Amino acid sequence: MAGELSATAPRLGSRKRLLPLLLNLENKLVVIFGGGSVGERKARLFSDYCRVQVVSLNFTLELARLATEKESLKLVKADLSQGFREYLDGAFLAIPATNDPDINAAIEREAQARGILIDKVDGMGDVVVPSIIRKDPITIAIATESPGLTKYLRMRLEEELSGNYQGMAHLLGEIRPELKASVPLQKDRARIIWEILEDEEVWNLLNTSYEKAYMRARSHAYRDERDSLDAGDPPQGLDR
Repeated sequence: MAGELSATAPRLGSRKRLLPLLLNLENKLVVIFGGGSVGERKARLFSDYCRVQVVSLNFTLELARLATEKESLKLVKADLSQGFREYLDGAFLAIPATNDPDINAAIEREAQARGILIDKVDGMGDVVVPSIIRKDPITIAIATESPGLTKYLRMRLEEELSGNYQGMAHLLGEIRPELKASVPLQKDRARIIWEILEDEEVWNLLNTSYEKAYMRARSHAYRDERDSLDAGDPPQGLDR
């Protein structure tokens, strides 16, 4: 019917082949082709994690400024229409982000032939860079097929993480090595960690005193300390 909107069935599973991973990019090289706004955005992100080389005839002012501040970021002035293959040498990831679709496609083909991962800016390549929430030591990555939905989810999750999740993450980071040294079975360590996470008193104490929250959490592994805490006495053997 004329003028009537129609809806197609959602494309389910188009990202099914992509596996979410956290990669250590230290000592890796990411090569970005194109010095415009997209290349700038990619360079700003990746240069926090690895070596980045941006190849282009021109660069944004912000890219030029970033290159003076970050040792990990290098700008290479080159006319890519005259060739680009040499700039792929040693690359772990290539990002074709020029304003010429033909050059981007040629870079992609060459990178594929060399086994170099590709992050496409106008479609799905080998790598999809997610939206990232980082509240050290917590990292959350979000990826959907809708940039608007991704942004919405990130904003909602940032609101949810306004509590003491960072404090709990630091606390568990301290507790886990102790548990590995004193609790032989992994299933018992997992049970203790879960008990700590479900203990509302630990969460409440994180709002007022990290040390008291730590002692309360530790008492789940060492019952004699729980008895001392319940009695109002300082736990024995805890130098904090």
